[in-house]
Amino acid sequence: MMGLRHLSVRRRILLVGAVPAILAVLILTAYHMQNRWSDLRRENESIAKIVLEQISASAEYPLISGNYDLLKPLVHAALDQPAIVEVEITDTAGQSVVKERSRLYEGHQDVSVIDQPIVRLVPQLDEFSEFADTRLVERNLGSIRLTLSDAYTREREQQILQQSLLTGLAVVILAALVSRAASLSILTPLEKLAAFIAGLAAGATRTRLTVDDGAEIGHLQVNANRLAESLEKAERDQQTYTEQLMLEQQRTQHASRAKSEFLAMMSHELRTPLNGAIGMLQLLDPANSAEEFDDYKRTADRSLTHLTQLLEDVLVVVDTEKNKLPVTFSEQKLPEVLDTLLQTFSARALEKSLSFVTEYDDALRNQNLRCDPSLVRQVVRHLVDNAIKFTDDGMVSLKLSMQASADGSVLSIRVTDTGIGIAAGHKEKVLEAFSQANSSFSRRHEGVGLGLTISHHICRMLGGDLALQDAPGRGTDVMASIPAQLVMVQTDPDDCLGSGYAALIVEDNPVNLKVTEKMLSKAGCCLTVESVMSGEDCLERLRIRSYDLILMDCQMPGLDGFETTRRLREMGVGTPVVACTANTTDNIRERCLASGMNDYLAKPLTLALVRDALSRWLPEEQKSPH
Repeated sequence: MMGLRHLSVRRRILLVGAVPAILAVLILTAYHMQNRWSDLRRENESIAKIVLEQISASAEYPLISGNYDLLKPLVHAALDQPAIVEVEITDTAGQSVVKERSRLYEGHQDVSVIDQPIVRLVPQLDEFSEFADTRLVERNLGSIRLTLSDAYTREREQQILQQSLLTGLAVVILAALVSRAASLSILTPLEKLAAFIAGLAAGATRTRLTVDDGAEIGHLQVNANRLAESLEKAERDQQTYTEQLMLEQQRTQHASRAKSEFLAMMSHELRTPLNGAIGMLQLLDPANSAEEFDDYKRTADRSLTHLTQLLEDVLVVVDTEKNKLPVTFSEQKLPEVLDTLLQTFSARALEKSLSFVTEYDDALRNQNLRCDPSLVRQVVRHLVDNAIKFTDDGMVSLKLSMQASADGSVLSIRVTDTGIGIAAGHKEKVLEAFSQANSSFSRRHEGVGLGLTISHHICRMLGGDLALQDAPGRGTDVMASIPAQLVMVQTDPDDCLGSGYAALIVEDNPVNLKVTEKMLSKAGCCLTVESVMSGEDCLERLRIRSYDLILMDCQMPGLDGFETTRRLREMGVGTPVVACTANTTDNIRERCLASGMNDYLAKPLTLALVRDALSRWLPEEQKSPH
């Protein structure tokens, strides 16, 4: 090995090319020769086997009949094979009936003998045997003896050896010549390539190699240049990716921190109204005075209303990431929809000595608006709540009007205040989910702080938009637009809803059942209300009588509301079915309609929702009591 290190590169390349070629030729020649010998032996064995099978198959009749001359053509054909020296056929007594020997190998002593019996399968019968039960047994008719000579095999092996050696020698000489020529053609390009790669290893990624060769060497030169380009690009990309990774890491940490703060904040905000409602309900007592009772009840109602609003906000925030929002359209006058809410805001503004001004255009006062009233109310609530919360003196104004747009008409909700305003750097941030300008517990103003985020998401999901800008002087001017349509005012039916009608409530929760029964009784004048607590009972009840309206809970053990409604429709029951469930996610409205329901009410129920459902789904012509 030490001697090889002192040889020139040219001689090394020659050795690298020639020695493996010579070794490969020798190994392949030996392997080829061995395979040829093995094939020759297998060929002789196959011929002997075929001869034995043919003679054995054809010797049954001559041996049984005694006409042994019929065997001689088979024996002569077998002796035509060079490796077969002698063929002898004997009978059952072991006496030779035919024996022939080849003249080509007279006197050869190096032989091998193969014996094979000649047998025949015959039925074994006796006087008690039946044909169906006959078994076959072997009967010996004689034997065949083949004498094989190895002389032919050795002659063939010597011929194969000579041919293989001559061929191998020619290939070795040719390989040596080709290796020498190849070494002389690749030496210089390889030296240049080696120097170039050494430069790349040293960091010289901006240098390039001149491509002055073809075939594989030229490809190596081209690929070496590509490698240099890739290394150079990788250095630039690595720096860019590192910067992006650091930025994404910061964003991920910020998002995780914002979500954690949001969850902690929601825990605090939910517990506050919950504590107020539970506390006021526990203070209710028959011994309370009328004023105390009204005060406790009013406080509990406000706390539960606040809790319901917080839950609605949480659902909207969840839908923000799903990029969807359940929408329920109805036709109502907007002042009636917002009346109670705006009265609450007027009281809050009065407590802070603020002026609160509400302005409707004439169209909204005189005509019904087709929209989702709960979502419109939610947008107004958040925008006005933010304005009052962040305004310490001055005024807050709410202006609602209908505006024309390229796709029809939109409801314009504009809230202007004289409060602290929003910094320019935070205007985009406050519209992102889980992001607030200040979300810590030490912030000055209470609340979840997601009003603008929720309002922006609602407007966007409804096909509208929300824009922030500074109000003249100081404060904030928020403009929300929601696609909506004005419709003609329909003449209200008799104020006494449900007179002469019957409704069935399907609800498994006793508390919810009681609430729904009381609300239906209060909302419907003389409305007959019955109830069942499972889907199975509902099907049984509808088989014996009919109803004008069914309020169906969706989540029940056994048959849920969806499957119960599907079976009702299969039974041919066409009674309007209104879903009444606390589930407001996962496309619940679409699932209700797909199962055959006609409408959807979200819990918690209110008298206004129940009255609206009765006015929509009870027949216009009254029926006689059921």
